[in-house]
Amino acid sequence: MPSLFKRVTLTLSFLTFSTLALAQSKTDEPRKEQIDWNKPIAVASIASIDRVLDDIDYMFATIDKPEYPAMIKGFLAQYRNLEGIDKTRPLGAFVFLKEGISPQPEVVGYIPIKDLDALKQTLDEVGFFLNPVPDTKDRFTVALPNFSLHLKLAHDYAFVQIKSEALDRDFYNPDEFTRPLAEKYDIAASLLLKNVPEPMRMMAVDLASARIDQQLQQKPGESDIQFQSRKATTMLIFKQFQSVANDGAALTLGYELSKQNKKILLHFGIEAKPETDLTKQLEELSRKASQYSYLNAADSDVLGYTVFPLNKDIEQKMLLDVIEKSKADVPPVFLGTADNPGPAAKILKSAESTVRSGKLDAHVKLVQNGAEKLALIGALKLTDAASFKAGLQEFFDLMAQAEDTEGIKANVTEVEGVAIHQISPNGVKQNARDIFGENPVIFLGCSDDECWIAMGEPSCLELLQASITAAGKEGKQLKPGSPFLFSLKFTSVLPLAEQKNKDPEFVESAKVAFATGGDLMTFYPKITSNQVSLNLELGEGFIRLISLAIANRK
Repeated sequence: MPSLFKRVTLTLSFLTFSTLALAQSKTDEPRKEQIDWNKPIAVASIASIDRVLDDIDYMFATIDKPEYPAMIKGFLAQYRNLEGIDKTRPLGAFVFLKEGISPQPEVVGYIPIKDLDALKQTLDEVGFFLNPVPDTKDRFTVALPNFSLHLKLAHDYAFVQIKSEALDRDFYNPDEFTRPLAEKYDIAASLLLKNVPEPMRMMAVDLASARIDQQLQQKPGESDIQFQSRKATTMLIFKQFQSVANDGAALTLGYELSKQNKKILLHFGIEAKPETDLTKQLEELSRKASQYSYLNAADSDVLGYTVFPLNKDIEQKMLLDVIEKSKADVPPVFLGTADNPGPAAKILKSAESTVRSGKLDAHVKLVQNGAEKLALIGALKLTDAASFKAGLQEFFDLMAQAEDTEGIKANVTEVEGVAIHQISPNGVKQNARDIFGENPVIFLGCSDDECWIAMGEPSCLELLQASITAAGKEGKQLKPGSPFLFSLKFTSVLPLAEQKNKDPEFVESAKVAFATGGDLMTFYPKITSNQVSLNLELGEGFIRLISLAIANRK
């Protein structure tokens, strides 16, 4: 899996802090490009006051507590329900660069105005007075107890700042910047890289490069392979940071509470400028996916799939060394000879080929298997799977002929051409028995392109058979741009949390919140031809849990 979507969080931190730092550095004013100082470099947006109030109504309706939104509305009624403000349009703040030799960031709030006279009356009733600034047009002040606010009206918005000179600019209509955010999110913030002067972005890259050079020294006790792995990862992050600094249009963090879909969405995305190298990367990535992206998160208590990249000089080398060293522990009868390789040699040959392919594509899931017990089902895509399949079959055939091999059974069943073998391990630890049952067994099988495994009570064999059958029917229905996913049904881990007994009140609240479902949490990327994003979705049970936490607050 290319590292772009694995590193975006660090990219956001690097770029945000570097940009703010550079905004205060003593540099010459950029000369090579025409800078529009009236365009913001960042925007924070609340979709609308009405939308927030609707969200609050929905949140507390999920736990049948209408008195809480009623309290909020009663509070607003004391302030004439904010008459004069347009409660249907976005409000928030912009960050501008103040023109000068040393550009400084400057925050300006924006509030949608519906009726200026009504707003003046609202402020008058609470003891704040909106006064026009003499000899100016559309400029006002509001005297507060400890300071005054300065307002400038434009585009049916009031732009607000403590310093009057901060409003000495020609503001664009906020709708141009807030509409794309308000259409998708209730609350959002966006760093508009396309409006950050190029010299500042390049200086951010230089600053990050200098800091990386300071940190890329081998640490005491760090092995060569650990150092090389850390160095390669760090440089990969830096290259992606550099790519985003060069070709990124915007970084966006968004939050949405959806009554229609009954879930919360948290989103972090990187948008690329058109016709750039970053766009080309995203176009390529948007066509790729894990072989297991057809899996539905709602069908499993826990699901994870990924395409994991293997760097030739780091991960591949390390895994190939492990495979080579493991041969010393394999009995010769299983290794065989060069002319007549044994089952272990055939299995290891496929493992080596898979590592050299440069990626690991696999999935693991936990599903219900009886009363409060789970079964593990997993699969790994193989290169030269025929060699692995032959070796696995020969291994179990040999073990079936040997003495003292109780618990090992070959060919217990077959599904879709996959022969399934069984191992009944001894000495299973108690924590594993708590999850998988008192007498868990392991089932193994290999198809023409992947190895399958199941662990749990013997009945998990049926679950394995169902998974193999489903893969045969759905394996080609992949979701483009889906390199990984992790999902969890929260109720599946509640028994473990209850055993720990660290927070009984939380466990009881969670039981109530998830009693009617909505406990699915899903973390996944989404890649299109011009954007890559990381997304966290939380079901309605989490909305109930948050509402209960507020309602039960002492």
